[in-house]
Amino acid sequence: MKCLWLTRKYPRPTNSGELIYSNGLIRAFAGTGVDLTVLAHDNDESPVGDGSENSAHIDDDEVEWRLGSPLLGSRLGSLFTKFPSDSYRLKNGGPEKAFISALKSEAWDAIIIDHAAIGWALGPIREQRARGGILNDPTLVYVSHNHESKIRREIARNSSDIFPKKLALQLDAEKYARQEDSLCEAADLVTAITETEVSSYREEFPHQRYLCLTPGYEGEFHRDRRIMEEVPRRVVMSGSFEWIAKRINLERFLDAAAIPFAEAGIELQIVGKTEESFRAEMIRKFPDIDFVGSVPEMTPYLLNARMGLIVEEFGGGFKLKTLEYIFHGLPLAGLNHAVESLPLSSPEEILLTPDVPSLIAAVSSTIDNFERLNYMRQRSMSVCEDAFRWEDRGKKLFEEISELRGVALPG
Repeated sequence: MKCLWLTRKYPRPTNSGELIYSNGLIRAFAGTGVDLTVLAHDNDESPVGDGSENSAHIDDDEVEWRLGSPLLGSRLGSLFTKFPSDSYRLKNGGPEKAFISALKSEAWDAIIIDHAAIGWALGPIREQRARGGILNDPTLVYVSHNHESKIRREIARNSSDIFPKKLALQLDAEKYARQEDSLCEAADLVTAITETEVSSYREEFPHQRYLCLTPGYEGEFHRDRRIMEEVPRRVVMSGSFEWIAKRINLERFLDAAAIPFAEAGIELQIVGKTEESFRAEMIRKFPDIDFVGSVPEMTPYLLNARMGLIVEEFGGGFKLKTLEYIFHGLPLAGLNHAVESLPLSSPEEILLTPDVPSLIAAVSSTIDNFERLNYMRQRSMSVCEDAFRWEDRGKKLFEEISELRGVALPG
């Protein structure tokens, strides 16, 4: 099976949830034996191409990468187009030209659009179909990372920006919604990252075919870790804080939690990729927190805390940091609506509460109970160890596409 995959950028290093998901799914799908070509921008942090709009790279999984420029253009140009700002930037700089060329000259069994921001690809597909120029009538798959229509509107609604920027966010959200709706209508298969999001899509598009693909995990397992008194009386929040939704969630949580945690003698540490200006602003506004910022490796920070927090008020989806917490032997605590698709029971294996004050109270009453903490970390790892394997996700996607194409599977 010859497949063409379109994603945002070369996903290595995998230093955000979005890149971890794309990288894991691409590698797992390639592992099924498909002939896989991926179109994307090169990675600006660690490019593998020559910096042009037309680079080539073969990775260790024998995936062929056709890469555009690592540098994305300005968002401003999108204001005068039908495209959301991310989509406008991602189609330029090589990928759009490479995609049109691939459609005209090669026969594909499947085209996978990875993320709603790649919805720009529908234009070339429709144009080539209208001209009768697409060979082999490929199966079209939309791989969603979030229910973008819902999330982008939430971002715009919850933004504290002044009028011009807030209006721009609202307009961009509506463009995202229209583009995602078009993807859901045009695709032969839509995948979602949680069953909750499958249900949300199904309400709007009841006749669509869906597949839930929760993330996998391929990092280290710290099975023998023990939480003892020498571990700092600390809770940690990890993640990438570049996306505006992540920043809004973080700031709202810190408004409610920074002082109560400090008064309880619990250190709150924030670790993850962010702009230095945002980190400086948070340190100024919340002097009691330890905002570490970007680090080359999360493991030392996860092993030097007693609990990991999941507290997003909105944003949806599966939080990939939960798997990092679990497999580093770090007990989880969070808000009920922030944790989806984990097969864990509260309060035995995870601490979940309806609001921030009750979360702080639950963490405060548990953080010195080493027997409880070690039971939680041990049980959550045991329950999840075989439930989040990337190879299973790649196999499910391959089987679904094969069925759509009428291809008989072995056995």
